[in-house]
Amino acid sequence: MLRVVKLLSTWQPVITTIRNFPYPTPFIHFLKNLPPTQYTKLANGLTVATEERECFNACIGLYIDGGARYESDFENGLTHFFEHIAFKGTKSRKKTVLEEQMSMTGARFKCITTREIVCYYAECLCQDTPLVLDILTDCVFNNNYSAADIEQQKKTVYQEMIEHDKNTNEVLFDYLHSTAFQGTPLAQTVMGPSCNLYNFKESTIARYLKRVFEPSRTVLAAVGGITHDQIVTLAKTYLSKVESTKCIECNVYRYTGSELRYRDDNLPLANVAVAVEAPSLCQQDKVVMDVAASIVGGWDRSQGGGLNNANPIAQAASSGLCDAYKAFHINYNDTGLWGCQFMSPSLQLEDMLLIIQDQWMHMCNTITDVEVERAKRDLKTKLLSLTESSVGVCHEIGQWTLYSGSRPELHESICAIDRVYANQIKEVCTEYLYDKCPAVAAVGPTEGLSDYTRIRAGMYWLRI
Repeated sequence: MLRVVKLLSTWQPVITTIRNFPYPTPFIHFLKNLPPTQYTKLANGLTVATEERECFNACIGLYIDGGARYESDFENGLTHFFEHIAFKGTKSRKKTVLEEQMSMTGARFKCITTREIVCYYAECLCQDTPLVLDILTDCVFNNNYSAADIEQQKKTVYQEMIEHDKNTNEVLFDYLHSTAFQGTPLAQTVMGPSCNLYNFKESTIARYLKRVFEPSRTVLAAVGGITHDQIVTLAKTYLSKVESTKCIECNVYRYTGSELRYRDDNLPLANVAVAVEAPSLCQQDKVVMDVAASIVGGWDRSQGGGLNNANPIAQAASSGLCDAYKAFHINYNDTGLWGCQFMSPSLQLEDMLLIIQDQWMHMCNTITDVEVERAKRDLKTKLLSLTESSVGVCHEIGQWTLYSGSRPELHESICAIDRVYANQIKEVCTEYLYDKCPAVAAVGPTEGLSDYTRIRAGMYWLRI
């Protein structure tokens, strides 16, 4: 007995420290084990893309390659207008029946229209997916275009236009696109001019939708507790009868370095955006420019830090140069806009712009790996946060599938970010930023903003 006690008392457990297993290895291994995105193309050209998850809800949407870019001057704003009549009735469902079925499912039906993509999607329970997809398909491809609803929604959209014009952020980016892509359809606004609104009729809407809303330009994306085979079966049931028409080509864009200012001294702050032409969504340089945008970062007065901020732009901004700023990277099928937006008093506009341009030139010449590593961690955090909701993943799948045919897996995106270092930042930023003509848009008291010649001169450093 004493011998047994002695043996038990001398036994020592085997302790394995977690330092033997570096953090990135199991993390990437976990990402590789996530459910993959599956794709199927129907006979009529429609693409079905799904990602299965262990949950009781799902997000399902129709993503169409359409929008303001594919509208003529007289049709501009029509795609956005169709959002307001899409769920008002179909040829097989009266308005009352449609509203009753939508209410019965408890699903949230929503619409999004951009310059290149139109999205009609719904968040619902998995058991309601067949009915929800039937409603979405019926409303988009079999709408009744009620004349009474069209006239009623014209008043609603007109009031929405008035509210849109009061939002300086929305107006600013409309101005930025109109000056950066002037003379091309990409410069058109999503809402369009009000003079077009009152010319929209049943025949006008039907003719445009027949030309643009067709299967080969459509992706059916679904994320949630549903299998790929179930969605493919539903797509064949509800969408296989949609006929394919002659495919239209994407209008050619043209970037122009220029400026557009709207001076309004009644506003307390000037809202300014400065951008350059950037890579498209599918180009390899897109990841590097995303990291560059993360280096510039963002700040507003609700955040603390002051002079202790690691970002030099945030340090200067916290001293009173601006109320808020943020970097942006807007991607399209064949181009993009990369830049920075800030809000400052009139007397501080020139100093704030010079600090932003100085940081841009720093990224082209003297950026360090420590700064890049901090930005990569921030970018990966944002990327992972987008995948938490089924809606965010569904939008990402729809956009990538429309542009390139497939969405990169999450672990591939993380590894692509990890492969970016200071040398790549210098090389790519020099290609897109250094000595390039920027596009400038400003709204508000813009008297203190430098003229375009001085702004252009800030896009390079004199090097020995």
